[in-house]
Amino acid sequence: MPSAHQSPSIEASIDCLSLDLGRVAIPAEACLFSLLSECFSKIRAIFNLYDPDGILAQSSALERILSAIFDTTSLAFVTERTVRILAGLDDHDKSCLFVQAVAGMTLLFRRLSSVGSVLSDAIISRELQRFAESEHRRLMLEKIGGSSLFSSCYTKSSIVDFVMAAIEEQEVVRRDRLPLSNAGEDLLSDAVAWVSDRPCKNMGLPWGFTIMTLN
Repeated sequence: MPSAHQSPSIEASIDCLSLDLGRVAIPAEACLFSLLSECFSKIRAIFNLYDPDGILAQSSALERILSAIFDTTSLAFVTERTVRILAGLDDHDKSCLFVQAVAGMTLLFRRLSSVGSVLSDAIISRELQRFAESEHRRLMLEKIGGSSLFSSCYTKSSIVDFVMAAIEEQEVVRRDRLPLSNAGEDLLSDAVAWVSDRPCKNMGLPWGFTIMTLN
């Protein structure tokens, strides 16, 4: 069952994202670890778990959680304290990693909130290990990683709904489509132009739209 704290946690976390003609982006010149540190503090405050030993306040807590969320191939992108490691990534990829981390942190806090006992290092380690090995984690990351939302999103509420659905393993119902007015067609054309050089991505064009090859 979804926790009442999930949606507020996601909303607070994605506040730093910007939307420009459907394209989702993190702040320029910001490293993901710094952004996620702020998100972690917000999520921790919203869930307000009973943590008398302050385990989640330790400097290593965020890295432990990120290590449970990501495979080794992606982990360095979210744990390095420098923007240099992100130089080879575009806005789509950076936003995707950010949202995957937010979803993972929110889901892990929900799991910790349901253990029914005072948090201890042993309990946290157990839940992190279970999550790292779970099919739920893999499916959640795949759903977020395979989405075209980051190239065709016009409202932050769509991101919240999408992350909630990814956490709950539900079908995503997108609410970010613009009406097909002249302005909407212009925005969609700009969005299509931006992603047209990304053939490996599902561009998620509205029904009836096609991309014609120019000779």
